[in-house]
Amino acid sequence: MPNINYEIIIPAYNAGKFLQQLLDQIKNLPLSYKPKRIRVIDDGSKDNTPNIALNNEVQLLSIPENKGKGFALKAGFKEFLETVDCDYVLCMDADLQHPVSSAIDFMHEIEKNSPMIVIGARERKTENMPFLRILSNGLSSWILTKCTQKNIKDGQCGFRAIHKNVLNKVNLKEDGFQLETEFILKAARAGFDFNFIKIPTIYNKSLSNIKHIGDTYKFIKLVLNDIRLRYDRKRQN
Repeated sequence: MPNINYEIIIPAYNAGKFLQQLLDQIKNLPLSYKPKRIRVIDDGSKDNTPNIALNNEVQLLSIPENKGKGFALKAGFKEFLETVDCDYVLCMDADLQHPVSSAIDFMHEIEKNSPMIVIGARERKTENMPFLRILSNGLSSWILTKCTQKNIKDGQCGFRAIHKNVLNKVNLKEDGFQLETEFILKAARAGFDFNFIKIPTIYNKSLSNIKHIGDTYKFIKLVLNDIRLRYDRKRQN
């Protein structure tokens, strides 16, 4: 049976509608798959998100005002690295679009192959995922595959397990959703590989905080900067 030392980080912004159900599902994981710690990063929520976290056996890190998902993740990563009693962190969104049961599949993959990074790969079918999301996900994953020269099956999924050694070597700066793209680009540039596992595609009509035009611009900017850095490195060599 898997015996992986890991904690779960949940960036949460106005997640009161789903957070209790999510925490209950995590607590109901089989004993050998339970995380050592659940850490909720409250990103300046205006609802009862922090109260729900306080009423459960989790660690709450509160950010006074909304800074963005990337900012919340970086704050969680910092706390994770300073605690130094787990090898892996499993990032999970608070809106129930990540099936908690898939945490078992992540642990199986880690036990079997000892990867440094595992990312969930969602099935792209119109009955499960809105068409615009399929288009965005497919295109961004293809671009990241070309940029990194690695097979990026799902570049936008935030359900990912990361070894502490990766976070110690990758300097993340983005504050918004684009941090997840930045992570893939910088981890690839640092020489890390990516393992992917299939996860169900769930859309529960929760409101997305993604600002499509602004985040598309930031995605393009990150990719172009990565291309420039790789070109400069080749010239120096």
